[in-house]
Amino acid sequence: MHLSTILFLLLPTLIQSRQQEISLNEETPIGTVIFDLNTLSSSSITYQLLESSSLLAFNSSTNLISIAKRIDRDTLCPNDETCSKCQLTIKFYDMFYYDILLLVFNINDINDNPPIFSSNTYSISLTENNIPGIKIRLSKAEDIDCASNGVQLYELTYVLHGHVMISSINLLLKHQNHTKNQPFYLLYDSNADLYLVVNQTLDREAQNEYIFTITANDYSHTVSSKLTLTVLDVNDHIARFSQSVYSVNISYSATPGTILLKLTAHDPDLEQNARIYYSLLSIDGSANKNDLFQINSHTGELRLVSNLTHLESKRIFKLIVGASDGSNNAIPALTTVYINIIQQSIITITFGSNRVSSNGSEVFIQENLPNSTFIAYITSDKALQIFPEGNHQGFYIQKLSDNSITLLTDRSYDRELKSFYNVSIRSGDNERSFRILVTDINDCQPTWNSSLLNINIEPYLMVLTLNATDYDEGQNGKVGYRKKGSVWPKWVDLVENRLVINCTNQTDSTCWN
Repeated sequence: MHLSTILFLLLPTLIQSRQQEISLNEETPIGTVIFDLNTLSSSSITYQLLESSSLLAFNSSTNLISIAKRIDRDTLCPNDETCSKCQLTIKFYDMFYYDILLLVFNINDINDNPPIFSSNTYSISLTENNIPGIKIRLSKAEDIDCASNGVQLYELTYVLHGHVMISSINLLLKHQNHTKNQPFYLLYDSNADLYLVVNQTLDREAQNEYIFTITANDYSHTVSSKLTLTVLDVNDHIARFSQSVYSVNISYSATPGTILLKLTAHDPDLEQNARIYYSLLSIDGSANKNDLFQINSHTGELRLVSNLTHLESKRIFKLIVGASDGSNNAIPALTTVYINIIQQSIITITFGSNRVSSNGSEVFIQENLPNSTFIAYITSDKALQIFPEGNHQGFYIQKLSDNSITLLTDRSYDRELKSFYNVSIRSGDNERSFRILVTDINDCQPTWNSSLLNINIEPYLMVLTLNATDYDEGQNGKVGYRKKGSVWPKWVDLVENRLVINCTNQTDSTCWN
C-alpha cells in the first residue's frame, strides 16, 4: 500500500447533516407518538440518539418519538413574547447514511390560559366639575398565551338612570363600539394602553359614585373586574337656610342665656367645603354691636344675652342672619328672624301642706286618703285650662272663678293600681305641669306565689324555699316568715325564708315518715 493511500484513510471526513422541522401543539397528551423515523426511508435504518429533550422519548426498536412529559409552551419559552420561536430538538446519527439527522419540533401555542386582572376590584377617583373627555388609565388583563390567543375583547358595563350601558373594544378588528353621547367609554390607544374616558362633567352632589364592570375575553375565557369611580368634592355650592323667615315668641321675663332658636343652613358639599359659619348681620336695620342677642357661629343657636325688662315698650325685633361656607369672598345666605316680645301670663300653684319636690314638679299624695282630698290651689291673671280633661283623670276641678280653681282627688288613691297622675295647666301663652305621685302605706297582705318552691333534697336533709309577695313598696313590701304554733319537732327549723328538715342525727322514726 502506498503512503498516499494510508494518509488518505487517516484524514477525517466531513459528516453531512440533515434537518427536518415538525409542528407540535403544546399540551399534547403524554405518550402521543409525534414522529416516526421510519417514514424518512424505505429501508430499515438504525438511528443512534445523540441529543434529546427530557420532554421527548425515543424508542430505538421502533424508531418512534413520543411525548415523555407535559409540554407547556408558556413555561418552556416564557420570554417568547412574539411567539416566533419555541422549539424542542432531538439529534440522531444515521447508521445507514452515516450522517446527522436533526429534528426540530416547533411548539405551537393553544388558548389554554385565561386572561387575569391583577385585582378583582379597583378604585379610582376624579374631582367633580372635570373637563369632558378626560382619560383615566386602567390596568389591563394579562394573558400569557400568544397574542393571537390573548385578550381579544374588552367590555365596559354600567347602569345609568336605570339603563344598562355597554362600551366595547375588539382588539383583533381594531373596532371600538360606543356612542358619542355615552358618559363613559373604553379607549385602546396605539401604545396598547387601556383607558376609561369620562365624557361628561361629573357632579358629586348628583351622584358621588359610579360602579363599572370591566370584562376581558380571549374567545375561550371571560374574566371580570369591578371598577369604582369616586367623585371628589369641590366647593361649588353656597349655603342655604331651610327657611327664609323665622318667628319666635319670648316674654319680657325671659332669662339671659335662653336659646331662642336654632337656625339651620345646608351646603350639599362635603366636609370642609360644607362647614357653615353663622353671623348676626343686623338688628332692626343696624349693624352696630348689640348687647341683646348673640348667635353661635358654629351651631346657629340664637341666644338672649341680657334682660328685656327695661324694654317694655318694644314689641318686636327684626334680625338679619347670614350663613356662609367659609370660602374666600363667599356670598352669605340670608334669613330674617322676627323676635316677638309678648306679655306672659303668670300661673301660681299652692300645694298646701302636701309634700312637694324642690322644683315644684311633683306633689306627693298618700294612698287610701278619702275622696276629695285637697291637691292644689291654682291662680292666674288669665283664664285657666286644666289637662287632661274629662272624668277619671285622678282629680276633679272646683272652679272658684275664671282665674282660680281648686284641684281635688276624684277617688281614694290605690298606689298598687296606679302610682301617678299628670296635670297640665294653660293660661294664655303660658303652660305649667306637675305630677301627682301616690305614696305607699302598708295596706297589702303577703300572698303565696306557690305553696313550696326550690326543693333541695340531700340524704337526710331537705331545704324548702318559701316564696311570698307583698305588693306594697319598699319596707312595706318586705316579707318576713315566722313559726306558727308553739311545738315544732327539733329536726325542723326556719332560717329566714328557708324551711330546713334535718334528719342527719335523728333516731326519731317519724323524721322521714
